[in-house]
Amino acid sequence: MTKRTYVIAVFVVVIVLVLAAASIALLGKTPITGEKSASATAATSIETSTGATTTTSLSGGNLIVFCAGSLRIPLSRLAGIFYNTTSVDVHIEASGSVEVIRKVIDLGKRADVAAVADYRLIPKYMVPKHADWYIAFASNEVVLAFTKNSKYADELKKNPDKWYEILSRPDVRYGFSDPNKDPCGYRSIGAIALASIYYNDPSILEKLVLRHTNIKVEAKDNVTHIYVPASLDVHGENLVIRPKSVDLIGLLESGNIDYAFEYHSVAIQHGLEFIELPDEINLGNPKYEDFYHRVIVHILSGTEKERALSMESIVYGITIPLNVEHKDLALKFVELLLSDTGRNVFEELGQPFLDTPLGYGNIPEELRGYVKVVEG
Repeated sequence: MTKRTYVIAVFVVVIVLVLAAASIALLGKTPITGEKSASATAATSIETSTGATTTTSLSGGNLIVFCAGSLRIPLSRLAGIFYNTTSVDVHIEASGSVEVIRKVIDLGKRADVAAVADYRLIPKYMVPKHADWYIAFASNEVVLAFTKNSKYADELKKNPDKWYEILSRPDVRYGFSDPNKDPCGYRSIGAIALASIYYNDPSILEKLVLRHTNIKVEAKDNVTHIYVPASLDVHGENLVIRPKSVDLIGLLESGNIDYAFEYHSVAIQHGLEFIELPDEINLGNPKYEDFYHRVIVHILSGTEKERALSMESIVYGITIPLNVEHKDLALKFVELLLSDTGRNVFEELGQPFLDTPLGYGNIPEELRGYVKVVEG
């Protein structure tokens, strides 16, 4: 090796070492894959998050929202708007609605806002010890969701009234959420029971629910009572139950199940195919309230937490728990939700608002202009 070649080689080695040192230094400052800087989170986490928790960037405060899984996407969208106008971080923790409430009343967790898929759960479990007001604000309906790869999908689309016959086939797998944790679960069972009445075929409930679980049924005074044990067991491979309805989406998309009972809004938000069930079954039409009342689902049956839930039109509810830490911020967030901006976000995502939200209890003055206060 000549002297000149040796000098060049040494120079190249030095350059490589300098570049390597610079790269190592940058690794300590640059987020690794899966992490975002605060500014990036504020701009993108609302649209790209697929987990149960969504957080906007930390700046100027911290607001904790417990919500139903079916509310995660619209509330995440509102969280982004809220951050842009207030620079306040919003942490959204999604679960089944019964779990939302139990985290507050049983586990003592702090929530600044609690939003659930059945407004009745708030007075049944939270008022008066954990909340002193609540607002009913949005509606929905139960649909049967599937993908283009689901077994018999083409047949179902041509003959939607055959949905219960297709679900009962031995090679078909379907699911709904846990009735003890998620309103979509007890509404799915309620819809199946209503189908037995509507089609005058008791075997529908037997084949799709009773045969695969330890759920019991009893008829009293022309009303079907369904009892869901606190320890819910599932037998066989056809029926799949998960804690909340959105947990079934991945199973649908992967082909692990063929069909899932979901909310209309959830099916739209996730780009799923679906059929609408008759209004007498889907719990989405107040015109059929008396018919819906012919089914009552008892959740957490056999325990002190047991509650009898008569089927009725789906209405979502929201409140600020009494253990709120940031009450002023919580009120501003609920006000945003009830505003025209919030209404537009929900309706764009397939979830219509009530014409006029209904307020119960000691409604805060800041929110009274958005609701019709129901006395008594």
